[in-house]
Amino acid sequence: MRAHSLRRTSEFRRAFREGKAAAGKYVVVHAVPNGLEIVRVGFPVGKKMGGAVRRNRIKRLLREAVRLSSVTPNRGYDLVIVPRRRMTVPDLRCEEVLTDLNRALEQLDVCLIREMTEAPGALPREEAGDAPEA
Repeated sequence: MRAHSLRRTSEFRRAFREGKAAAGKYVVVHAVPNGLEIVRVGFPVGKKMGGAVRRNRIKRLLREAVRLSSVTPNRGYDLVIVPRRRMTVPDLRCEEVLTDLNRALEQLDVCLIREMTEAPGALPREEAGDAPEA
């Protein structure tokens, strides 16, 4: 699955304002439902992280971690993955970032599932014995 990118400032703001967040050692993940059939991912890496070479390396590590992650939702979410300052370490391996990203996404997944099941106005599921007879 190739992830699509978040590009507009308004898309990032919406994820920060309305989304759920989970933090790890290297990343903070914000997730918000987008109503689409795709997952869009954005990586806001600011100049505080260093020069262009360092920022691009961080984005490459994050993109690869998202690609390899088995916990990423299949569809319907905007994810904003914000790197922490610890990602500027020169000998950081993709496996470490992947483990941290998976842990954060698992924390987030619990919140999202819980929110969906407790949604107001949700219809209760019919049991097999509750179905009206024809």
